Amino acid sequence: MTQKEKNKAAIITGSGRGIGKATAILLGKQGINVVVCSRTESEINSVVKEIEELNSEVSVLGIKCDVTISSQVNSLVKSTVDKFGFETIDILVNNAGVAFNKKLADTSEEEWDQTINTNLKGSFLFTKAVLPYMIARKSGVILNLNSGAGKAGFSNLSSYCASKFGLTGLAESLALEVAAYNTRVLTIFLGQVATKMWQEFDYNYYEKNKNRMLNPEKVAAKIVEMIFDTKNYKNGDSVEVYNT
Repeated sequence: MTQKEKNKAAIITGSGRGIGKATAILLGKQGINVVVCSRTESEINSVVKEIEELNSEVSVLGIKCDVTISSQVNSLVKSTVDKFGFETIDILVNNAGVAFNKKLADTSEEEWDQTINTNLKGSFLFTKAVLPYMIARKSGVILNLNSGAGKAGFSNLSSYCASKFGLTGLAESLALEVAAYNTRVLTIFLGQVATKMWQEFDYNYYEKNKNRMLNPEKVAAKIVEMIFDTKNYKNGDSVEVYNT
């Protein structure tokens, strides 16, 4: 990693636990300034402390934020620029997500809205907030965490699939829009990952199958590889990482 890369800052949504946490820690270990974003204060504080202990040379900003509320998203991005500077905001990882294990007929309007707003609207809001900085300096990486459910439908996952199919379309369209600004839009399609979200989604299935699920650290390693390997991961590219 070059000195120029070490001056960059990364925003990782949903980084209080799971994949987001593992990604934030790995970026911090490699010298990237990190913004930890979560709705849970205790998770934020824990991750910030862990990164600072692993690498005292990086700056870490922990901010409580609901990705579905534009005012909170815009405030977080402003705080990022205020702390790290206009020239450093260069990486966005849209990771925050929720899922409900329900048939469409049993899904409430509130559950539908929560899924679409978190998984799709949240990515839209954060992307829109950071884009002006990336376009102005003609540099940036926006990486969206997607799922096999963003390519094929699954029973009992209609709202989740709808949100992830939407995210696929958002990424493909955005890649065309930013191509002239040296900004890359990347997608990683994941299989089942051993996270608390999966545990809450289907506890019995999780306990039975967790040992063959992907682990968050493996996913984080792939995310970081995609961010910095500009030769092999071009704007608009995607990769699939499924269960072992």
